[in-house]
Amino acid sequence: MIVKMKKASFIFLDSEKDSALEAIRKAGVVHLEQSFAGSSDSLASLTASYDRLDKAHQILDAKVKVTEEEYSAEAAEALADEILDLLEAKKEAEDRRASIAADLVKWEPWGDFDPSEVSILRSRGVDLGFYEMNKADWADLSGSGRTFTVSSTKTSVYGIVAAAGEETLPETETVQLPEFGISELKQQDQAEKSKIEEIEAKLETLAARRELLEKRMEVLDQDIQYESLRSGLGNEDSLVYFSGFMPEREGESVKALASENGWAVILSEPTEEDHVPSLVENNKVVTTIKPLFDVLDVLPGYREMDISLDFLISFTLFFAMIIGDAGYGALFLLITLFARFKAKKGGPAFNLMFLLSTGTIVWGGLSGNWFGSLALGNIEFLKGLVIPQIAAFPELFDGNIDSGATIKYMCFVIATIQLCIARLKNFIFKMPSLVAFEQLGWLTMLMGIYHIVLFLVLGITPIPPYAMKMIGGGLVAIILFSQQEKGVNFFKGVLKGLNPIGLFQLFLDSISLLSDIISYIRLFAVGLASLAIATSFNAMAAPMMAEPGPAMIAGALILLLGHTLNIVMGALSLIVHGVRLNMLEYSGHLDMEWSGFKYEPFKGLKS
Repeated sequence: MIVKMKKASFIFLDSEKDSALEAIRKAGVVHLEQSFAGSSDSLASLTASYDRLDKAHQILDAKVKVTEEEYSAEAAEALADEILDLLEAKKEAEDRRASIAADLVKWEPWGDFDPSEVSILRSRGVDLGFYEMNKADWADLSGSGRTFTVSSTKTSVYGIVAAAGEETLPETETVQLPEFGISELKQQDQAEKSKIEEIEAKLETLAARRELLEKRMEVLDQDIQYESLRSGLGNEDSLVYFSGFMPEREGESVKALASENGWAVILSEPTEEDHVPSLVENNKVVTTIKPLFDVLDVLPGYREMDISLDFLISFTLFFAMIIGDAGYGALFLLITLFARFKAKKGGPAFNLMFLLSTGTIVWGGLSGNWFGSLALGNIEFLKGLVIPQIAAFPELFDGNIDSGATIKYMCFVIATIQLCIARLKNFIFKMPSLVAFEQLGWLTMLMGIYHIVLFLVLGITPIPPYAMKMIGGGLVAIILFSQQEKGVNFFKGVLKGLNPIGLFQLFLDSISLLSDIISYIRLFAVGLASLAIATSFNAMAAPMMAEPGPAMIAGALILLLGHTLNIVMGALSLIVHGVRLNMLEYSGHLDMEWSGFKYEPFKGLKS
């Protein structure tokens, strides 16, 4: 459920600001109403420290296993310094390698020589000039002195002119000699490369300590929040004030804290204009779905409904039908058990996987789908568990069974039930307002359109006479109640409901009810595709598995790769289809926007 919140407004003397904020921070229950944009030297220093640690943290490899380490602010700061120093050293080495690479490209046409030997020749009266010029100019130059062609391209010549005694070099601009020769440059490049590898190895080792940086950043984040509040508080004469939100159950303790310290605190109900954080609390069973919400990064708004239990039930069913394979479910269960054993502690994520795996085993067992294998499905014990009407391999049973039609029918029943539950919950949620009765209109239409879907998709006839009456009655109820706002005369609301634009939108929304119900057929379609892929790979591998030797190994690889691909595609389908049915179709009928943001109380951490 979404915990009921109170708005708390605090007022205290400016002289008591520090002690009051420390006490409120220590209580750790007040979510600040706004982001306080204060400014101070202390805030600037804290922000700079946080940015520094964040930069160091981003460098570290998140895949390296973390080692346990006792928290220390000094150790965290020293670690950040070491990481940033290594980063700077790595950058310098990379810049040096880039410079060396440029020199190597530039001097490659001249070959490998030691520039110091040129200086020795000059000291003995032999001057050398290095020239890069086009072939025509070089040809002219070659006829008037001692020249040596080192290398050439289609357009240029790299050559040397020697001058001894009274001879002079041509006045053409020479190429300036490098400080080091190619051999020396390559040695330097290798040295810089080794230095970079050593730095990367060191950073890899330090990555195991990144949790220390994270703890320090968490402390700094709280300190920044505190200093922002402290330096950005509203001020009136000698009084300062601010507002926030807290769980209603904390009201008495906050009042007692204010009374003890001589502050003024006003607790009130949040208004429609207030942006109230959401705090969702549920029992251990319902909390099982929380890891999925965390992955999706969604949270219901404070004024919306908590559908955690609904989501848990429906997603478990959708997971089972989309994966559809008891063998895969058993594999998921074994992997979850192994991971739980290695972790040595449980949690909602493990509970969720246990539930989803079990649900998949149950559905797969009832439909007789074990790794898409007809042979496994025909084992007497496993066959005895199957409900023939939903069998993955209906040919194993007597009679003319169309399990596909049955599962499609189930999909439409599931759709109608889930969407009707949404409208019923919306009706209860909006009571006692008259506009709540609009939801009963939509609910009635859904039940009528359900029969239209059965006729259009499955050819079930005739359409019951009451179906059209339900659709018509639902439309009337929507027109009568959809615009009934508080304080507005009932008949004015009815006239607003008859607005032509509104009626056209109502027509479009009515059509969407049809598509919403039909969209649940994806549970059947994706499950069928998964079965088809599994059986196809089984058929490819079967002849190979019958022959000992290399063929059997190839067959085993086909089975492994094929079923792995199928599982991966199934996981993607869960996000695209299983989550969608809850986040769009179901939530849409609940008028949910998932607009919530997390309740994060203002509190302090040990520095």
